[in-house]
Amino acid sequence: MIGFGETNEEFGKVPPVLISIEEIKEGQYATNSLLIKIATETNIYISIKFESYIMHLTRNESYTVWDDYEVRNGNYLVKFSKSRLIDFYDVAIIHTEDYSFPGRGQHYGVYTGDHIIDIIADCIPEIIVETNKNHNL
Repeated sequence: MIGFGETNEEFGKVPPVLISIEEIKEGQYATNSLLIKIATETNIYISIKFESYIMHLTRNESYTVWDDYEVRNGNYLVKFSKSRLIDFYDVAIIHTEDYSFPGRGQHYGVYTGDHIIDIIADCIPEIIVETNKNHNL
């Protein structure tokens, strides 16, 4: 089963390819929703929708290093229980002292061959898996 914090063996041995990242809009207005699309070497196409996110960032994986401080589970779709981004959240996002607004959030990571997308969201992402879709990668 494909999911955050899982082994995701269905992906194969090569990291997935990022197809797109978009903040979802309703008309001309932005929502707090985020849609990420990736594809695997095994011809699986995955759409990941965060109905409500608090923050996200995209990094060029060439400029990142492994950090033993962080505690994570999963292969390509990663779920963090401890990370530098979670630590940064406390100073970067306005929130109530008890985290009742906007919420503590969960740190998710989408690891592709060229990018790492970090998301802190206060919702569980919806994952839609399609196979044999006609994409030119």
